[in-house]
Amino acid sequence: MAKTNIKRSNNKKNKWIIWGTITFIFLALTIYTISGLPSLDELENPKPVLASRVFSADGELIGQFFIENRIETDIDSLPPYVLKALISTEDRNFYDHWGVDVPRFFKAMVKNLFSLSLREGASTITQQLAKNLYALKEGRENVLDKAVRKVREWISAIQIEKTFTKNEIAELYLNVSYFGRSAYGIESASKVYFNKRAKDLTLPEAALFVALLKSSVNYDPVARYETALQRRNQVMYNMVDTDMLSEDEYNRLKQQPIQLASERLSHVKSEAPHFLEYIRQQMTTLADKYGYDLYRDGLNIYTSLDMRMQRIANRSAKKHITEYQTLFDKNWSWDRNKSLLSDLVDRAI
Repeated sequence: MAKTNIKRSNNKKNKWIIWGTITFIFLALTIYTISGLPSLDELENPKPVLASRVFSADGELIGQFFIENRIETDIDSLPPYVLKALISTEDRNFYDHWGVDVPRFFKAMVKNLFSLSLREGASTITQQLAKNLYALKEGRENVLDKAVRKVREWISAIQIEKTFTKNEIAELYLNVSYFGRSAYGIESASKVYFNKRAKDLTLPEAALFVALLKSSVNYDPVARYETALQRRNQVMYNMVDTDMLSEDEYNRLKQQPIQLASERLSHVKSEAPHFLEYIRQQMTTLADKYGYDLYRDGLNIYTSLDMRMQRIANRSAKKHITEYQTLFDKNWSWDRNKSLLSDLVDRAI
């Protein structure tokens, strides 16, 4: 009898230990998951990194300062087929779900289980936005890390849906997404690939940008033209499949080649590089003084430079540079100025 009581006591004790361990693990995981979430203020007031732009006196863009080359745009200014291409390809139930598309998630999970792969994705546009905005991005992850990141992504997506309208979510997504070639946001991408404003995009051009969302490397139209063309056409076919484009129109548009701008925008080259560097030095001090970040806050900087005069000066310098170099070589010897040469080398290193 005593042995039976001891056994029951041990069983009860073991149950408490097991349940205590499970509870501890659950609480630890919950705290770990919540601790990695963005704050409510960050969720309700997202601040994507924006490029600061420098303009001449006549309103021409001279150059930009940025960590991520991003210029914001308003979704109402974009052609309607931009949003149609996006929704038909990335999230067909965009207007019906609350941030997470549960049926789509379970469908993708079943497909992945049967194929023993992770090829089928189920992230909604809102989830992708959360991932891009709040650094909930994939890295070197084990199964636990992946699961925790996904839960954080879901929680953030649900809060975003509570805070913003569907069109505001789509606008944010198009403004923060990476399109390759150092272009963040559809406005910058339009400049980089087509040297035009996003509001002037054609339907095939818009479809190409949606294609780049899947992989800006695999579908890069510069490096992998044929693959990019196939994916662009698939995006347009998705629009047919969701009754957002007629089949006749699709058959006509898919014949069009990808026509990139012959001179795509360079983010390094400037017609006034020395002036731009002077502005950078001046603005770094001023931005710090007034609490701005030159590389993140999307400042518009207006200067006194006249680009017409700058181009005349550039042409004149280019025309006479060989003549000036010859004259310089005749009157200058580095052998006689070794200390200056040494100083310049030290500064360069």
